[in-house]
Parts: sequence; structure tokens; C-alpha cells
Amino acid sequence: MHRTAADTGPSSPRAAAATSVPALNSSSSSPLRVSTAVVLCGSSSSRLGRPIVQAAAGRGSGGGRAGDGSRASGRSRGSGRDPADDMTVCRTLEELQAIISQRLSVWEGRKDFITMCAAFNLCGKLESRAGASQTAVARSSIIGMLAPAYLPLVPRIRNAKNCSIPLWALGKAGLVGGGTEAQLAAALLERLVDPEVLGKAEPQNLAIVMYALGKLKQDQQQRGSGWDPTSSPHLQTLAAAVASRLRTVAGHGFKPQDVSNSLWALKALGCTGPEYRSAVEALCGEALQQLRKPELAAAFIPQQLSNILLALEGLQLCSEQAELVVAVAEEDMRRGFDGYIAQDLSNSAWALAKMGFGAGPEAPAEQRQWVSAAVDAATQSGAMARATSQAWSNLLYALALMRHQPPAELLDSGAAVAAMRASSAGGQNCANTLYALAVLQLRHAGLEAAVCGRLGELLQHDSDTVLHQHVCNSLWAMAVFGGTYSPDMKQLSIQLAREAVSRWEGLTTEHLKQLWQAQQELGGEVAAALGSGSGLQAAMAAAVTTEREDAKPTSDTQKQVVAALRRLEQQGLKAAGGLAVQSLQTGVVAPGVLAPVDAVVRLSDGQQAAVEFLGPKRYLLTQTQQQDPSAAVEGGTAIRIRQLRRAFKEGGVLLVPYWEWDFLTPSEQEAYLLRRLQQPAVAVETVTAGAVGGAAAVTTAAPHQPATTTTNSNKGGGGSGGNPQQQLLARPARRPEGGDGGGGGGGGSKRTVVGLRS
Repeated sequence: MHRTAADTGPSSPRAAAATSVPALNSSSSSPLRVSTAVVLCGSSSSRLGRPIVQAAAGRGSGGGRAGDGSRASGRSRGSGRDPADDMTVCRTLEELQAIISQRLSVWEGRKDFITMCAAFNLCGKLESRAGASQTAVARSSIIGMLAPAYLPLVPRIRNAKNCSIPLWALGKAGLVGGGTEAQLAAALLERLVDPEVLGKAEPQNLAIVMYALGKLKQDQQQRGSGWDPTSSPHLQTLAAAVASRLRTVAGHGFKPQDVSNSLWALKALGCTGPEYRSAVEALCGEALQQLRKPELAAAFIPQQLSNILLALEGLQLCSEQAELVVAVAEEDMRRGFDGYIAQDLSNSAWALAKMGFGAGPEAPAEQRQWVSAAVDAATQSGAMARATSQAWSNLLYALALMRHQPPAELLDSGAAVAAMRASSAGGQNCANTLYALAVLQLRHAGLEAAVCGRLGELLQHDSDTVLHQHVCNSLWAMAVFGGTYSPDMKQLSIQLAREAVSRWEGLTTEHLKQLWQAQQELGGEVAAALGSGSGLQAAMAAAVTTEREDAKPTSDTQKQVVAALRRLEQQGLKAAGGLAVQSLQTGVVAPGVLAPVDAVVRLSDGQQAAVEFLGPKRYLLTQTQQQDPSAAVEGGTAIRIRQLRRAFKEGGVLLVPYWEWDFLTPSEQEAYLLRRLQQPAVAVETVTAGAVGGAAAVTTAAPHQPATTTTNSNKGGGGSGGNPQQQLLARPARRPEGGDGGGGGGGGSKRTVVGLRS
């Protein structure tokens, strides 16, 4: 089954989304677009859970009166099945359409909605012999034939499956407009919640309808028109019925697939209001109860587990349902991700990352273990071998949110390169991949070339699909890479800069700050292109001014560093070599530096130095350095450090890593700063080949450091920073031609963090 996740269209790469489509039956194909973003894809017909529809094509047909599916019929009561109605022989949608064309008038004449229901079922299951594109066309055509015939018969329905199956088929095919198909969808929902039908409906039928409505909602959002299921008052009735069944009926019959699909549907429908709270809580409670019982937990397939996480993220329930988040993550770990495909891994990682799970070296050990295990599964099991561009984009983006640098082997198979070269790779896939590589300080020449080539094609032939956000995020990523990018990337950066100039009036403040950083870092033709638009230049300048004026108060630890420097200034304390702090300024605006500098000190030898505290959120966690806090900084921090080095070329930049500062007493803080400030400002930069995929890697020889700091090369490199924290007090090196720095590109949105049980 081909599975895809929806795309939520974020306003920045930090908002990239992922939404999977629930597994319904062995033939259900569920393409969606969570920009809201399309995500994941894979196929596995053996892992799809139980079939959702039991109507046998051509075996049950309503015999002239309101049937319940229990009576086989062909033409009338008591008659045998008409062989001409046998659709079980159909293997393609074309064959099915031929039978419907021949027999539909007969079914209409005898009001045989059960045979029509079987046709709806096969319409959702079968595919076209001509491939995926024709499958959508054929389904739409068949639905267009069946809907007008089925609509007048809806009041005769007594069995819920005769509502759920056509709705499921409508969800698979989508609604082209607000015509008969939309009328049929609304009528089927209304009929389902009629007490005569609802009271006898099985949990499976309710879950199918929930899923179908979620699909129809996504279809309506993507098209910008059509029937909106949330406009129907009957949606609340359906949700309330689900909640009531779960809470009051012993042995209610909701299985893992029903629970997972219903939660996913509530997320897709945006059911966050108080009127849906009862249904959400009941479904979450049931999922948690089942996951806590090993024999029931084993019944969840990986896709259903990832759908639960996606639902919790989309419904913003991480804090309220922290136990459920933990239960799903623990089940993943218990299984060792065995049998998980690309969509399962990508969706799970994306949802957890959006909920603040596993973020950086400061995350709880259990969460970091989950991320490492997921990366290992993606790297070693071959799960990503057939992944789509959306799956790769979302996995890398999730790792960027988690600040977890994967090993080079993840990208070395060539699968990511092939996916990004495919025509299905969209602007968001390309931009988010570049953004993730930049944040993770992960370079791969082949993947960068594939992404840039595809993005260039889109700009040339389908520029409307490349949003403002994609343009600015891509340029920011290239700014993080600095002067180490390829000729193809350089050409694309110029193309993107020109595109930004033509779109400047629609850019947000965040976009403008990213472009300002790209202009500072890339220089040359990029700077010239961005500078050619007076309106854009004025807007960028205003955005930077606002950023500097509205700079948020520093953290408590940053305040500690400033306070210690202030004491040194006031006390006139000198280091062993006679160096002392003569003056101190805070919140200094420096040329070419986006945000104000924490502190700037003037030393007794006449030199100035910028002092910047680096907290744990500025660092990546790497697969090979999980026990070593001196890992690489993330891309936004790397670009800021390069900005500081350029601005303080006559002095230096003192970087204070959190692990050297934490737990120092006030007197130890003062001694630490004096010792660090007098260290020789020596930094020797070397550029070496042999990074991931052949890209250039930058390493830096650091001055003498305290024993607590370990020197490690920045895996993959990117820009001229290497491991900036190793350079401590370092005078800036010569700037490579074309610029060597970049700016911080956006942080994460506010997220709630949950932890696994120890």
C-alpha cells in the first residue's frame, strides 16, 4: 500500500509538518499532501492491518428494499445472483468501470444500493493498469457514475457499512467540486448518525467514516474548495458516539487500527474544540490502556503507532497526554523499530521532534536513546531505501529540530539523492532538506547537488510551487555553508536572490532577517542581486533594526557571565600575566552581527573581546560523541560565531561553553574568565577534503584549553567554523572570498518536553 503523510505548509522550516494516512486495507492508497506538508511514503501490503471493508463485490446486492447487507440479492427477493453483476473478476479500475457502465441502469432500476456499495468498495481498492496518475482519474470517473445513482437511495440504508464504504471511497478519490459527490458525502454522514443506523454500527464502521472525513477535509484544504466535513453538525454527533461507545460499552470492540485511525481523523479535521474533548480523551485513554498490555500492544502495527504521535502533535496534546507519548515511544524501543518502513520512522521522528522530544544533548537519556535507535534503524535496516523525497525531508528536518547529527552512512546509500532528483520532490522537500543539512552541519555533495538541481528546475518551470519560505530558507542554508558551496549551489543562490527581490513585498520579518544574513555571508553576485531592490533593502534593514531593539533578555546563565565580568571590571583583578578587564559593555550592536552581543570587554592591553555564552541548545548531539559535551554547534550558532569573528577582527571572541561554566562558584567564575581572556589568540584554519560525499570540511586547531574540554573535528564541516567552541579566545581568520559566515536562522517553536520512564 502506498502511504503518504500530509503537509502543513509552515511559515518557517521549523514548522514543517508530517501527517500519515491510516492503514485501512491491503489495497488502500492514501496520497495526501502535514504545508501543511506532504510527508511520507512506502509500500508494504503485508503490514496493513485487518481489512476495513467486508462487502464482497458483486455478492450482496440490495433487493429492491432497504437492505442491511445480510441478504444476498441479484435482482429481487429470492432470486439468485446475476452473473453479470460479479465484480470479483475485476483486477483493474478499467475492468470495474466497464461492468458499472453496463449494469448501473439495472442496479438503479431495482434500487440495488448494496451492489453499488460493493462497486464503491472496489473503486477504492483497485488501481488503473496505466499507473498512479490514471488511477486518480479512473476513480473520479467511477465515483461520478455511482454518486447520482446512490444518492436517492441513502434514506433506505439500515446498515452502517453501506454508509462507511462509499464514504471511504469518496475519501480515496477526493471531491472535485461541490456537486453530487459532495451531496452524497453529506447525506451519508447524516444517515449514519441517525439512531436507526448508528445504534447498530460496529466500531470499525465508525472508524472508517472518521478516516474518510479526515481525508475529505484534507482534500478540501488542498483544493481550496469543495465540501468541508467540519461544516456538518453531524460530525460532533459522530465523535460523541465514539466517546460514548468507548466509555460505556463493555467489550466495545475498538481495535488498535480503529483507535489510531480515529485519532488521526480528529487531528486531520482539526477537532481541538471543547465539543470534541470527550472523544479525544476517550480515544487517548483507550490507546494508552491497550499499549500498557503487551498482548494488546503487539497488535499495533508501526504505522498506527506513528499515527497516534501525529495526532497528539496535531491536537497539541503532548502535555496532557504525556503518558501516551511515552507509551508509544517505549513500544518503539521495545520492538527495536523492527519492521518499520520509511514513513513510520519519518512520521514518528517528526511528531516527537515537534513535541520537543529528544532535543539535543540536554534531552533525557531515554529520549536520546530513542532518537539514536531510530537513526540506526533508518541507516542500517534499509528502511529508507525506497523512501520518497518527503520522507527524507521530514526525517532530516526532525533530526534538525532534535539537533541530532546522524552518521554519514545515513546519506551514503544514494537513496536520498535519488529521491530528491525525482519529479515528486517539491519546493518544501528541497528547502527543508537544505535547512536541515545546514542546522546539522552535515555536508553531502551528492545530496546537495540533487536538491539544488531539483530546486532550480522548479524555479524555472513551476516557480509557483516554490514559496517565499522555501526561497529564504534555502538562501539561509547556503549562508550557513558559507564559501564552501559548489558552483551549482552558487548559481542557484543567485537565482534565489533574484527571486526574493521580485517577491519582497510578501516576505515576513523572519524571511527578511534570513536574506540579510545571506547578503552578509555570501557576498558577490548574491549580495548584488539582493541589493538591486531598494524596497527589499529597506525592508531587511527595518527587520534587523527591530531584531536588535527587541532583543530578548539574556538567560540567567548569561547574566551570571556578565555579572562575573562586571566584578572583574570593578575589582580591577589581574591575571597572572597582568591582563585585566578595564571596561564592559552589554547588548552591543556590532556591524554584520544580527543580534546584540552578550558582552564586550576592553582589556588592559587595549584589545577588545566579545564574550558569548553557549548553552546546551547551541550544540548538536552526534552519534559518535554522545558522552562528550564538546560536540559541534548547530548551524545557527556557527553562523553567528563567524559574524562575531568578522566584527571583532582587531580583538577576539571568547566562547564560554556551558559545561565549563556550570557549577562554578563566583570566585571560580572570575578566575575562569581571567584565565581564558589571557590565552593566546591563535586559530589556524585548514580546509581538508574527504567530508561526507566529498564536500569540504573545515577544522580548526584550537589554543590550549582546560582539561575539561576535548578537541573534536566537526563531522561534515560547513562554513569556516569547525568546532567554534574549541577556539575559545580566537582572532578571526581571513575571510574566504565570497563570504564565510551566516546568520542564525530561526529557532524552534515553543514545545513541551516529555520523558520516557527510566
